[in-house]
Order: sequence, then C-alpha cells, then structure tokens
Amino acid sequence: MDSGAPIPGPNIVLGEAFLPRRPQHNSTIYAERNESGAYDDIADRILSMGDDALANIDYTQQYTRHIEDWSKNHRFMDRAGNELRTAIVGEILGPAMGTLVRAHGNYFARDGDDFKPIDDKSKIKDTLALGPPTQASTKLYNTFLNQVIGASQVVTANSNEDLRAGRAAKPITFPLRPECPRLLPPSKRRLDQVDDAVSAPSLVGDSGKPEYSPDDIKLGAFYEPSVLPDYGGAYFNHQKAKLVQLDVRDVQNELIPPWKFYEALRPGTLVLCLVSLHCFTMTDDGSKGSKDRKIYQMNAHSIRVLSESDEPVEEHSSSSTTPDEMLIDDSIPDDRAADIKPKKPRRTKN
Repeated sequence: MDSGAPIPGPNIVLGEAFLPRRPQHNSTIYAERNESGAYDDIADRILSMGDDALANIDYTQQYTRHIEDWSKNHRFMDRAGNELRTAIVGEILGPAMGTLVRAHGNYFARDGDDFKPIDDKSKIKDTLALGPPTQASTKLYNTFLNQVIGASQVVTANSNEDLRAGRAAKPITFPLRPECPRLLPPSKRRLDQVDDAVSAPSLVGDSGKPEYSPDDIKLGAFYEPSVLPDYGGAYFNHQKAKLVQLDVRDVQNELIPPWKFYEALRPGTLVLCLVSLHCFTMTDDGSKGSKDRKIYQMNAHSIRVLSESDEPVEEHSSSSTTPDEMLIDDSIPDDRAADIKPKKPRRTKN
C-alpha cells in the first residue's frame, strides 16, 4: 500500500439501539453528561449537520450504489459520484459487545499446519462497537436510533435493487455478536510496510519500549509496533512494518497516538466518527445450497472524542497475548451469522 495514501481507521459496529449499556462501576460521568445538557447539545449538533450525518439522511433519495465489475463489491456514492461519508455518534462499548482495541486487532491465527503469525503483509483491524449513550437524553437516544435506521435503509435499498435486477442472492447478513448487529468496514490502526528511512523513536524507556516526544506525533507518522504495551510474542513476525498515526483526536482536538488508544477509547467514551459504508459480496463456492452473501462494513476515517470516560482501563501487556486468545475468530464464522431481513425503517423524531 502506498504509504502516502489515506489510511482508514478502526471498524465501527453499531450496537443494538434498544439495549443501552450499563456502567460497570459507580461512574458519575453519565449523569453529569445528562444533567449538564451535553447530551442534548450533541444531538443538536448532529441535527445541524444536515446531510453530513447518518441520522439525518434519506439514502433512497440522496445516494446510489456502484458495483465493481471485477469483484461485485458495492460502493455507496452520492449523485455527484463521490463516496458516501457520513458522521455517526455513539458510546464505545466493552469487548463483550465487539470492541477490539489491542495489538493484534481482529486477526485470526489458525491452528495447526494453517497457523500464520502476523507479518508485514497482514491486514489487521481494530473494532469499535458503539451503543446509545448511557443515561442519554431522549433527544440523543433518538438520534442514535435514527443512525441505526439510516444504516438499515442502505441494506434495504440494496436488497431491493438486487431483487429488481433478478439476482438470486442469499438474504443479506450481518455477522453478529450476541444481540449486537455488526456493521463492519475495512479499517484498523494498520501496520504498513515502509522503507528504512523512517525516523527512529526519540527515546527508549526503562521497559525497553520505544518512546516518542510530542513533536513525533503527527498525522500519518510511523511508529515502531513494539510501542504498544501488548505487542510481542510468537504471533508477531514483523520486519519493516510500522504503526501509522490515524486521525483519532481527543476533546482538545489533539491527535491520540496508538499506544494511548487503550485509555482514550475505553468503554464509556463518547465519540463522533466520520465513516464510509461498504458491501462485500462473498461469491457462491459451488457447494450444494451455497449462494452469494453480502457483508456490510462501516469504516472510520476519523474519530473525535466528545467526552472522556471514567470507566476502568483494561490492563494490556505482551504476556497477555496467548495462543488461546489469538485463536479466537473475531470475524464470526458462518454458523454464527444470522440472516436479517430488514424491515421497512421508520424514523424517530427528536
């Protein structure tokens, strides 16, 4: 991949809007957000974004799809031919609901003779599962719900177009976490191959991990993967791969380096994401009863923290990257995927 090209950020998962997340400890931040009016203020800001926010758009009126001839994958475009990029807001959920912020991301290491460690060519992705803000005001809760409806519109319209074209495709599927529909995209804090001219870290700390000064933190900057606290062990076999600084920013609009994602993007954090939507066609493998499948993904191009969390930070260390952990398939196998026949969406007024 051209190191000068824009690099997408983490996968985004929109969690079930009817299952608000509950605090894991005696947090005060959620009540403070509500009582201070922050939740309503965010809802008003989303509304003021008009067609730039997923909660506000009518996909069937404003957008269309482009099917790539060679892959049959779908890109979602506006009437002028530009890629659909839209803003969504939500609260980061915990790992049990699909969030994966760790050195090996959603990489699936197969067992036995098929085992393959992460190397310079591996494409690994973080995933942020977003749910409705805890103790949200009615206005912000409805805004989140409208985002889910907006995503459903894309799926419904795409399915209807396939039916009109006479395509015998399997009903559209979302890979699932328990009670948590996943809208995935091709994004992760990616390890990209770069040449030997990459600048070295400013310091090496007592732990042996590289350290970087604030001047080193720039959009598109490259870092040594070993800077991550949970990087290390037999499952990493990098030679030249580097971490890339993505457009992930804190409440002061300052870039957040990858080694601070664990704290900055912990459960309970309220974020605004600019995302694109994608549909990947998994073609019929020829086996009996097999049909084409469609997997929908949502890819973050920028992330802005709107409100920090006071939830505990999960411990991360290289010793925690065990073979058993690496053998968890975070992409969800077919036998756990659920067929979803989208219902006609009905928008909720704030």
